[in-house]
Amino acid sequence: MEKTLTRLGLRRTIPRLTILGILAEAGTHLSVLCLHRRVAETFPMVNVSTVYRNVRVMSEHGVLHSIESGGETLFGLATTPHHHLLCDHCGLLTEVPADRLDPALALALGGADFEMGGIGQLLRGRCRRCRHASRDVS
Repeated sequence: MEKTLTRLGLRRTIPRLTILGILAEAGTHLSVLCLHRRVAETFPMVNVSTVYRNVRVMSEHGVLHSIESGGETLFGLATTPHHHLLCDHCGLLTEVPADRLDPALALALGGADFEMGGIGQLLRGRCRRCRHASRDVS
């Protein structure tokens, strides 16, 4: 990740490296407020505007990407092309490698004269745990 920042001409600052480390460790997408809480655990002097500014810059340079979920923006690493599956019941966010989903998307759109906006599609539904839980209640 440090090499990516350097390659893109971005400085390797403590907030940027910390944000990238948090996202790598989390393995999911996080809001600016959640990122700030985690950054502040180690570096309490870093304020939320610093986290927001760094997330924005890294998103503009393709290091991070964002999705909208539940009225907030969540940021994740853009290291490999992927799409997102979001459980509407529990909020579980799962990444699917783009090469696994792209052929299905192309087939579904066949003849529709519609072009998808690249990687990062968000598909909503219910995860396995929530589907099974709703069956158990019935």
